[in-house]
Amino acid sequence: MIRSLGQTIGDKILGSLTDREREVVNLHLNQMGPISTQIIESVAKEFTDIASVRTQTAQLAYGSDRDPSSKTDKHDGSLIGDTEGLEAILSLNPDEIAEMIKDEHPQTIAIILIHLKTPVASDVISNLPDEIKTDVSVRVATLEKVNVDMVEEVNDVFKEILKNKKSQVANINGGVDRLAEILNQTDEISSELILNEIEENDAEMAAQIKQKMFVFEDLVLVDDRGFQKLLRKVETVELAIALKAASEEVKEKVFKNMSERAGAMLQEEIDDLGPVRMKEVADAQQTITNIIQEMESKGEIIISGRRGEEIIA
Repeated sequence: MIRSLGQTIGDKILGSLTDREREVVNLHLNQMGPISTQIIESVAKEFTDIASVRTQTAQLAYGSDRDPSSKTDKHDGSLIGDTEGLEAILSLNPDEIAEMIKDEHPQTIAIILIHLKTPVASDVISNLPDEIKTDVSVRVATLEKVNVDMVEEVNDVFKEILKNKKSQVANINGGVDRLAEILNQTDEISSELILNEIEENDAEMAAQIKQKMFVFEDLVLVDDRGFQKLLRKVETVELAIALKAASEEVKEKVFKNMSERAGAMLQEEIDDLGPVRMKEVADAQQTITNIIQEMESKGEIIISGRRGEEIIA
């Protein structure tokens, strides 16, 4: 589209994109050879179709003389929209949702996913075709804010499912945190496929997602036998630093899985540390969570609640 519009207009469009978006578009532009008239016409038609739908949706949502900003909640800034179609989606089971949305645009699927409860969203993404799982996941990770136009457009797709029932819900944000939460409960094969493909295209995003998929406070979810193996891999001083800002629940988990002598040595190390910079604590905690992630990938530990699993003693 940008190539066919010429440099002047193309530069204006590129100027409105984020640095990351501009980088991706320029990469494709540099790799692009001659473009046929048929392709230009096809792209132009797709663009005008999407623009037309957005315009019609906005008019339906607000009326031609209303200001969309009037739908902003005064208390927290969340955007409110009429979501009768989304309400219908939320009432279905994961298999039905996946079957219904699998042929929709990945952006539409992403918006629906972030409105679902995490266990449901995890099952839905597992049931999507492999070829779109990663695309949808990346869109979830980059949906920091979901505006009214987006929600209304999705609602328009599904509004025939549930008629004559009015409901208003606050929009929900996506982002890396939300995707990590979903992938934590997604089946292992789908989760690995998605992360591997994201890593190939954006290693930084993949690293952020992996870090969010297990946080230090989740130590309490590790099975005791695996936890004892973990403690043997962690230096006492590093564990002491990590525990300086840990919850009582985490500390209890650690000491419960140590011998009385080892626990006394650890407590002495903590007492001797004195004040510690928060960055040192964060680094120590991240080192330990990295070890946990590596151990889980090798099947050396079990994390309760991961991918919807429960531990049976």
